[in-house]
Amino acid sequence: MSNTESTPSARLQEFQTEVDSMKVDGGKANPERVWTTIGSLLMIAGIVLALIAWLNIQGSGKGAKTDDFATMAVFGLVLAVVGSALFIVMSIRRYFRYWLVRLIFEQREQTDRIIAR
Repeated sequence: MSNTESTPSARLQEFQTEVDSMKVDGGKANPERVWTTIGSLLMIAGIVLALIAWLNIQGSGKGAKTDDFATMAVFGLVLAVVGSALFIVMSIRRYFRYWLVRLIFEQREQTDRIIAR
């Protein structure tokens, strides 16, 4: 590895300075993490709710009680689907944000190489 490859270019240092100047922390300013957690909890709650309803319907006869449990099972499945969709969308958003920053970085490096010729 040559000396030029081990030291970051001026453009990379400028990019890092710009990112650092944004003063964005990953805690409270990260809505994807919160929504991903909510999606995960909805998935788990939906699956548990549907499982409880299914176990209660087993062996019981016809009547209002089975209708209530069937409704609870459908609601649990809806919660699981909504939670899954929320989890997937937030995960994709997080990945695309990483991809976009990486793309910008690579384009700036490529521009520096073209200008240096």
